[in-house]
Amino acid sequence: MIYRYANSFRLAALVCLAGLASSLTGQARAAEDDAVDMIVELISGSDNDMRALALQQIREELPGEDATRRFVELLPDLAPDVQIKLIDALGERGDAAARPAILEMLNSEAEAIRAMAARAISGLASSADIPLLAKMAATGLDLEKEAARYSLRHLRGDEMNVAMTEALRNADTKPRIELIAAIVDRNVKESLPVILENADDSDLAVRLAVLSALRVMGDEKHAEMLVERLKSAEDASERRHTAMALLAICGRERIKCEHAVIAGFDGADTATRILMMRVLPLTGGPKSLNQIVARLKDDDQGVRAEAVRVLADWRDPNAIPHLKTLAQDTENLRNHVLALRGIVRLASPGKNRPANLADLREAMKLATRKEEKVLVLGVLGTIPTLESLTLVASGLDQTEIAEDAGLAAVLIAENISEGSQSQVRAVTQKVLQTVRNKVTQDRAKKLLDVPLPSQNTNNHLESTKTSILQSEQHVH
Repeated sequence: MIYRYANSFRLAALVCLAGLASSLTGQARAAEDDAVDMIVELISGSDNDMRALALQQIREELPGEDATRRFVELLPDLAPDVQIKLIDALGERGDAAARPAILEMLNSEAEAIRAMAARAISGLASSADIPLLAKMAATGLDLEKEAARYSLRHLRGDEMNVAMTEALRNADTKPRIELIAAIVDRNVKESLPVILENADDSDLAVRLAVLSALRVMGDEKHAEMLVERLKSAEDASERRHTAMALLAICGRERIKCEHAVIAGFDGADTATRILMMRVLPLTGGPKSLNQIVARLKDDDQGVRAEAVRVLADWRDPNAIPHLKTLAQDTENLRNHVLALRGIVRLASPGKNRPANLADLREAMKLATRKEEKVLVLGVLGTIPTLESLTLVASGLDQTEIAEDAGLAAVLIAENISEGSQSQVRAVTQKVLQTVRNKVTQDRAKKLLDVPLPSQNTNNHLESTKTSILQSEQHVH
């Protein structure tokens, strides 16, 4: 207990000395020396709690290269676990005077010490350290790799971006891959031309790293190159990375990439045509849509099937006429179902788009199975208009969908605010007479409990209004 109190007083004295030392005038110089001496003693001591507080002082107080050098001198004589903590504190301190000693720690026999030194160097490094960090990230043990990658991504200053780009030109294969990945994570777009110098490298891993960079930093200027790479790539992973990069760029640049993608269909094999069809919905535009429609007559069955799927998922209602043509082919059930679903989706109300009841009505006519008709009814039930109610009511006469039509009608009737209430009640009464579902019946009954204004009530209102007008005229 006495020992703990003694250390507490020493800590209080240390904090006071550190505060006084920060002014660095007069007696403060001596106070600084005393504070450094005390920190050195606590770091070398056996009290872990006091050591932790002393390390915090190294991180945040007592500035100056002289103090840094005193702390650095401790490193060789400390136990490995304490070395790791001091290296960490020196890294956060950010004084370049510690850099030579930290670099020396990269040669330690202990992996944990080497890893901490690699991490700490991020706040102290010069551009000359980049090749070393890249090599460690590429060839070190697991902890070293993780630490070196951290440092490459957290090196401070734009000059480090320039240095990393220059190091890329002369790096060996594995360090080059690490540098590309770090540059991408740092989002140094101006380095992309140098990265692209490796696009045709003989090493597949390097080419994949370049494609990953394009995926993040590429724009429409790179779309044509990616299309050609997609057509020529023989390795499956390279094709996949190319497709992902092309998808990402087209997702960002949209219609700017349209020409490059469409032009790429000439001479493309089946697999490539399928991949590029999956890109066209991102570019959008009428030319992209026309290319998909053209693929409905492709020589390859797989391409035709993919064209149907892409068309059914198209975002633009301009696809609806083509989908209607497909939906009329009831012999090809797959195409019929996909096309009908596409029509219903595009005709449904959207965020910035009202429902297209004409297309929904036609979808109901094109539907040949109960599942398809129920799909249309589900959308109509969300549209509270007299027109949608009339369309839904026609389903009450079809036994297979009567229950679903009744529910949709009730949903509309509960929310409708336009049209003749007598018409709404007529449909609701028909629902009550048709459906067997108790929940739907109860909701219909609740709607019918709200009385319509009667003719007598209307006559009484008119009579009252006339009397009031006559009274006003008499007063005047």
